[in-house]
Amino acid sequence: MTKKIQTYSAEEVLEIFIEQHRLCSPLDPEADRWAEITAEMSIREWRWANDLLEWKNLSEFLNQEFRINIPDNKWFEALEPAKAKKLSGVCTLISNYAVKDSYEAKKLFGTPCIKAGLFLTIKRNLERKGVDVSELKPSSNLAEFLNKYFSPVLEEITLTGAKGIEISKTKTKNEITNKGFWKSFKMEQQELVLTDLKTFRDLMEKIIENTNRNFGSKRII
Repeated sequence: MTKKIQTYSAEEVLEIFIEQHRLCSPLDPEADRWAEITAEMSIREWRWANDLLEWKNLSEFLNQEFRINIPDNKWFEALEPAKAKKLSGVCTLISNYAVKDSYEAKKLFGTPCIKAGLFLTIKRNLERKGVDVSELKPSSNLAEFLNKYFSPVLEEITLTGAKGIEISKTKTKNEITNKGFWKSFKMEQQELVLTDLKTFRDLMEKIIENTNRNFGSKRII
């Protein structure tokens, strides 16, 4: 039986960009967290809102993120001049190339399990993006991977179409004792966490729950 290939619509690509801005902009002091991401905004406005790179590096990042291979000349036409070109053009271009993952249920103790299929697909995608997944299991601590591989993990979450996941920033104070001039001082470290999600198993359940709710009867998972 031939698998049915599903591509992203331009509207779905835009929703991914909106969700990525919602999650990332509060963490980046150079981004505009209050900007509204719309199809009609200019590429320059989009880049400013997200603190994005210039067109060449941005195009390479988008190729990697969506697992596509759009040539430079097409990217240049969609991204430059940045003041005149619209985000809608980028969404349409990506939708002509990007293919959705097919999350097939995998047998777990003899029973088909969609969570297992989703986990294995995301694990494979993370490995392709350079993440060390040799020790990654459903029970693995999500915060550790998020802090070490923030961009790839966030990309894979948002590419599923899931919404409503919350990322917060916490501060942990580690006391460092110095035997020299300073007797001691406290150094603050910022860490990122996904609210209410502790493991990759929790994440899989959240993705399935949110995606099915958002798509209603047209479930993709």
